[in-house]
Amino acid sequence: MNVGCERFCRFFPRSGVRICMSLGDRSWLPLQTLENVYTALPVAAPTAVKNVYLRRTLTDDFDQFDHPPDPFATLTADPNTIRSFTGRPYPPYHEKATQLGTVRDGDWDRTEDVVITDDDYRERYDLYRADRFEESVFFQSMAAHFVGGTDWTETPFVARCLELADDGIPSWRSLTTRQAILERCARIDALYERIRQDGYQSQQALGFDSLLGVTEEVLVDIGRNGDLLFVNGRHRLAIAKLLDLETIPIGVLVRHRDWMRRRDQYARTGVIPDHPDLHDVPRRSD
Repeated sequence: MNVGCERFCRFFPRSGVRICMSLGDRSWLPLQTLENVYTALPVAAPTAVKNVYLRRTLTDDFDQFDHPPDPFATLTADPNTIRSFTGRPYPPYHEKATQLGTVRDGDWDRTEDVVITDDDYRERYDLYRADRFEESVFFQSMAAHFVGGTDWTETPFVARCLELADDGIPSWRSLTTRQAILERCARIDALYERIRQDGYQSQQALGFDSLLGVTEEVLVDIGRNGDLLFVNGRHRLAIAKLLDLETIPIGVLVRHRDWMRRRDQYARTGVIPDHPDLHDVPRRSD
């Protein structure tokens, strides 16, 4: 395939190493995911070089807007402001890195008629989804266990997962055995205690230096009016809500086109509401 290329080089004085690579025309990128691009880079390449490569190769939808956000930015949000679910096809977190910087029209941010694109998720869909995050069987079961002291196996969520496992049907994290589900319960107990004792840490604080670390945070889409719509990271979001944490780090996958227009309008007026996705927009100096 004949693509235009340019060459990027970086010198690392401590090691005396100079690393060069060709950065291709971004038009070829839809053929593969960013994760695959990252994995294909030389293992010896420093994270800083890989991050530069990721920034240069990401194809986003921001060119038509005057004040585009950084698709790799980790934002900070009150977990209690993440109330509803995105209406994009379920599960909305597949190939999540390729969705960074995506802008979409339509009613995906307010629809209740969600399309299930993976049949493996049909039996567990109702366990995770509801009108509100806190109304889901999953969250109610987390609350029953961590606040009410209910044994995991007696919560509606885990009880249903165990029933599905007995029939060989994937449920929690695609697990299909009782032992695996009970081991998963123990890991969530450990996660809860770690966050309760040590606080909630971002992926960067945990040592994830890649720009793609943002896709490992609690993920949201942003609707036309700025609503933070849940996409992925339900365990950490539930724990943050149950522990009444003030803020958590989040990543954004898809933004509604109307929201992007609002961002530009706010930038033009200089009057910026308090919103996690507007902290990068310049404010009017009085």
